[in-house]
Amino acid sequence: MVTDGNFLIYSIEMGLLLIGVLENILMIMAVISTSALHLNLRILICNCCIGFILMAVGRAMIAVPLCIAHLRDVDVSSHAWCFIANAMHHSSADAVCLSFVFIMLERTAGTIWSADYEKTKIHVFPCIFAMLQWLIPMSMILGNFLDSANRMQYFLEYPHLPCQIEYLTPTMFLVTICIILIGFIASVVGMTLVYKKNIKKYNTRDIWFTNVNLSERYQISENIRSTHLLFPLLTLMLIFSILSVAVLMYGGYWVGVMTKEPARFEDVVKWFGRGGEAAQLFDIITAVYTISFPICAFKCHPNLLRRIRRLFGWNSYAIRPLSLHEIPGYELTNAPIRTQTEYHFQELDRVWNRE
Repeated sequence: MVTDGNFLIYSIEMGLLLIGVLENILMIMAVISTSALHLNLRILICNCCIGFILMAVGRAMIAVPLCIAHLRDVDVSSHAWCFIANAMHHSSADAVCLSFVFIMLERTAGTIWSADYEKTKIHVFPCIFAMLQWLIPMSMILGNFLDSANRMQYFLEYPHLPCQIEYLTPTMFLVTICIILIGFIASVVGMTLVYKKNIKKYNTRDIWFTNVNLSERYQISENIRSTHLLFPLLTLMLIFSILSVAVLMYGGYWVGVMTKEPARFEDVVKWFGRGGEAAQLFDIITAVYTISFPICAFKCHPNLLRRIRRLFGWNSYAIRPLSLHEIPGYELTNAPIRTQTEYHFQELDRVWNRE
């Protein structure tokens, strides 16, 4: 059953996700076109944006059939369709959580091999990291499929539409929470160590006098600048990770109550919602995170915002020069140099001091 509350939340979520998808597409275009970030870092940031887009597509594959069921009283989905949609959504969410771990590893490689990292153009790191970023969540989906016999009993005992069923088993549910927490802790600790290491290199004055390798100097500076960009994004990830885990724990608690104590059905309805509206807070939080990620990146890295302005012809940073002031004096060409000099500075004084 899809309640009016479910339909309203789905509608809000779809609007937010549409905005988020457009923003992430613009983010990809800006990151690809900029040269202010290393190509390896750009590949991983674009991979993260693709994760947000696929996460939104997965949610749309779930929400649209449910909205149609509410409006037309007909189910247009199937268990296979909804399983694929849930798999896409969960794997994309896990990939986004892991993205900062691999970005941190890429920045670590740039710090360790700062002398040659810029000029050798080793692109094998982001390719391997991008593959792992998706291989780990896909292996979890495979594990969830093999563990499908342990699916939450709540969805087996009570009638639900195919896309209302949570196909994630309790084991994979706990694994997902662990990935969110481990991914955040590893990202913050790793980024902090990388930042301190690069600051230490930057503050070593001797390197600027003894090292003539310009690419190493540039790489150290870029590591610091890119870390400044990533820390606000990590802070954003912290906020939404805490909110997401809190909602997941809250939902898991009430599903457990429903499974073990069916007599407390009214309590579950009171605190969880007849249509499970409380669980949809997780989807709203994810949608807001999808919107906030590009906005934070544009705000923290002005070059990306300038790239977007150029794409739409909104280059407000162009400087319009003032009209030139001519100083007449060509008739003094044959005059002595002293006379020319005095006349020149008199004219300058007149130009600068006029009203």
